[in-house]
Amino acid sequence: MRAQNRLEPFAHRCRVYYEDTDAGGVVYYVNYLKFMERARTERLRELGFSQSELVGENLLFVVHSSEARYHAPARLDDELLVSAQVTELNRAS
Repeated sequence: MRAQNRLEPFAHRCRVYYEDTDAGGVVYYVNYLKFMERARTERLRELGFSQSELVGENLLFVVHSSEARYHAPARLDDELLVSAQVTELNRAS
């Protein structure tokens, strides 16, 4: 079943694992993109889009840009709340 409001914000909780941190025990900056991708994937799943089915049909959703706001350093075993929102929806050419 597809979600009613496809453009509403979506939040996903994820845990910081050892592999996500640097030598200082803080999440290495590029790993925030992994958390963002997990949130995006879960949002698509909530909307009824299975990643394996999309791949099988040679379809994909392109991320044009992303933005991160750092409120405080994330550390090992922290639980993060990652939000995602569609801000623009167009047909691809």
